[in-house]
Amino acid sequence: MSALSGLLAGAVAAGVLMILDIGSIGTLIARSTDPLLAAATVLAPFALIGTGAALGLLPYLRKFRR
Repeated sequence: MSALSGLLAGAVAAGVLMILDIGSIGTLIARSTDPLLAAATVLAPFALIGTGAALGLLPYLRKFRR
């Protein structure tokens, strides 16, 4: 469950980055010859980092859970 929440958080962060066009990422993806591949290239690292962070924090979350 923790990995899924981290994956979702990373995907949402990447989506917000693309939708708000921060750093012209959304424009670059839209103008790309293969926008799905470009979006996946941005989305994948965010999702993996979110998953890794959630899994890394799992022992601390269990420690403070009652």
